[in-house]
Amino acid sequence: MAGEIKSAAEATRIATSFLKQYYAFLRPISAERRDTTWIVQVDVGIVTREIAEVKIDASTAEITGYSFPK
Repeated sequence: MAGEIKSAAEATRIATSFLKQYYAFLRPISAERRDTTWIVQVDVGIVTREIAEVKIDASTAEITGYSFPK
């Protein structure tokens, strides 16, 4: 997935594509660019709100980190 991410929609698409490996329910909450990193938060809880966070390098579109709800 090489290439610069220029929009929140594109960052959200990458994050949700990654999270589909682990969760059946996905509802994007926010996508924010901080310097060279997009931080995307997605609700993955079916009954209760559970937030997963994915960090994506804005210039390469590579996932650089993530956290799942406990």
